[in-house]
Amino acid sequence: PRGFHWNCWKRRATAAAIALTSALIVHWEGEDLVAKHNSFDPPGVITVCTGITNYDIPWLKVGMTFTHADCDAMRARAIPKYREPLKKCVKDFETRPVAMQAALGSAAFNLGAATICKSTAVRLLNEGDTEGGCRALGNFIKANGVVLKGLVNRRKDSTWGEIAWCMEND
Repeated sequence: PRGFHWNCWKRRATAAAIALTSALIVHWEGEDLVAKHNSFDPPGVITVCTGITNYDIPWLKVGMTFTHADCDAMRARAIPKYREPLKKCVKDFETRPVAMQAALGSAAFNLGAATICKSTAVRLLNEGDTEGGCRALGNFIKANGVVLKGLVNRRKDSTWGEIAWCMEND
C-alpha cells in the first residue's frame, strides 16, 4: 500500500511485543526489591526485581536493594537480550503474532533462551505446528525436578498463560 514502510511497521510490532513481554514477566514474577536466593532456584542463582538474576547482572549479591525504577530499567535492558536468540532459532520470529513473541520472550526470560531454542516447542513451531509448539511450552512446569504451581499457572492459565498468548492470533 502507498505510504507503507516495512521497517516502521516492524519497529512498532517489536515495541508492542517487548511491552507485552514485559507485562507477562511482571504479572508472573512479581517484584522483589531485595536480592535473594529462592529455594526453588538452582544453587547459586540470586534473583531480584521481576526475575532478574545474577545471570543477567553478574555482580548481583544477596541483600542488595533496588528501586522500582531500577527494576524497570533492568527488565527493559534484559528483554531484548532474551529476544535476540529467539530471532535466530524461531523461523520468522519477528513476523509472528506479537502475543506469540511475548509468550516466547517470557518463557525465554524465565528459562533461558537456550532452553527455549532447543525445545520441542520451537521445533514444532518451526515445522508449522503452531498449536503443538505453543502447547509444548506446558512441558516447562518443574524447578529442580518438582512441579511448581506457579510454573503450571504461568504456562497454562487461560488468560495470562504463555500457552494462551502463544496461540493468540493478534
